Parts: sequence; C-alpha cells; structure tokens
Amino acid sequence: MQDSAETTSVTDRQSTSVPDQQSASAMDHMSRDAAIAFHARTIGMLTAAPVTEALGLLRPGSDAPATSLPLMPADMTAPLVSELAALPTWDTEHWLLTPDDDVKPCSEQEFTEAAPERRFSRSGCLRDIPRSALGIRAFISALKSQKVAAAFSSAFGESVSFRSADIARYEAGHYLRRHSDTFDDRRFGLVFFLSPGWSAGDGGELVVEAPSGAALATQPERGRLALLRINPGYHHSVCTIRSRSWVRFSVAVHFGTAKSGTAESGTAK
Repeated sequence: MQDSAETTSVTDRQSTSVPDQQSASAMDHMSRDAAIAFHARTIGMLTAAPVTEALGLLRPGSDAPATSLPLMPADMTAPLVSELAALPTWDTEHWLLTPDDDVKPCSEQEFTEAAPERRFSRSGCLRDIPRSALGIRAFISALKSQKVAAAFSSAFGESVSFRSADIARYEAGHYLRRHSDTFDDRRFGLVFFLSPGWSAGDGGELVVEAPSGAALATQPERGRLALLRINPGYHHSVCTIRSRSWVRFSVAVHFGTAKSGTAESGTAK
C-alpha cells in the first residue's frame, strides 16, 4: 500500500530553492538573508555526527525499526511553526482504504459514512508551499541538497537520494493508520516534530513496527527527529490526536535508492 497523501508531497522534481528578493517581502517570519542562513544551518545539522550516527543504526543488516534523537533547538522550530500556522493554504483531507488495499481521497461526508475499518487517515495537508514561505522552503531545500544526500549515503551504507517531503498538521481527531511506504525504492524516512507544548496523553506519537514484533513509539516533542526504516514488513502509524488544543506540525522526508543521474545522489562508503 502506498502511504496516504494526507500531507504535502514535495517531490524531487519540484523546486524548493530559497526564493528571490521579490518574494521575501510577502512574509515577515523570515527574511531572505535569514532563510539563506537557515538553509546552511540545516545542512550543517543534518550532516553532523548525531544524525549520521543515528542513521547508521538503520543500515541494511540490522532490524531496528526506528530511532530518534533531540535535534532542532527552539530558535529553529519556532519560525517554522509560526510560518506554517500563518499559511492560509492548509486543507483537511480524508482518505479511505479501497478493496484492493490501496487508498483514495474522499469527502468528509463519505469518510464519516464509511465503515470505521475503511477510514485510513484524516489530517491537515499543505499542497503548495507559497514562495513567500521562506523558512519552510529553505528547510526543504537543505534536505534536498547534495551534501545531505552524500552524508546520508555514507551513513546508511547505500547510495540514496531525496524522494519527497510531507508537511502535515494534525489536530484533534486526526490520525494515520498503520501502513508501509515500500514504493519508489524508498529506504528510510525522517520525521521532524516542530510543535512545542506536547504532553503525555495528547496523542500524535509515531509508532514504527518491525517484522520481529519490535516496536518503537516516538513522542512528538518539539525539535525531536525520528528516523524509520522503510522495508517490506515494516509498518508505521500516527496515533490519534486526543488533545483539544495541541496541534502537531511535522515534516516527514523520504530517501530512496539513488536514481541514475540524480544530482542529490551520494556515494556509499
């Protein structure tokens, strides 16, 4: 089964470069110069030892389903949350399971009237990133960089490249059912949790399961990064948001086997 399109999919074919000076004035959250600095800082963070060592735990041959670490400080997450919360282009999407074990989008009414076992997911999605959203565009541009792909390839032990980025907003009652993402030669994923104020009982945990039965639930604490294996037999899900006030903003990124001629491809060592 392919993963739900509950969230924005920014593929490796779309431009997510830092916008030019003209578009910078459209949003006050981050200036163009600040976005350029944020881009460089993100690359440095992703290619440093804490992330690459964590990714090394998921190298082929191990069976660890996932790992996580505290990563992004508040001065990096706060401008992204502020920017995402202010964007008017969010939509709440509903997805149903089909008889052939795929998923399809549907209306809210169709979702509500469907049998509970067919209700695959409900969450906020950001289909388009405005050019004025300098912070999130800089963040995703960094994730697509050749430096990050090279560092990840070395850490993972296989040549990998960027596949997609999903930008999600989970509010009360939102969830994503158990599924796997084994398509497009995906090998692993990263989920960046951005929202402050999470408390036990709020929901929104990321649960990753291995074929052996081992499972890891990652709490969506601000600044935490979860890294998860994508292989046949591995599944993940997002627990229902139970809080009436807390909102989970997150960015999920997928990397897959490097495509021939892909600029972001790194060399495994």
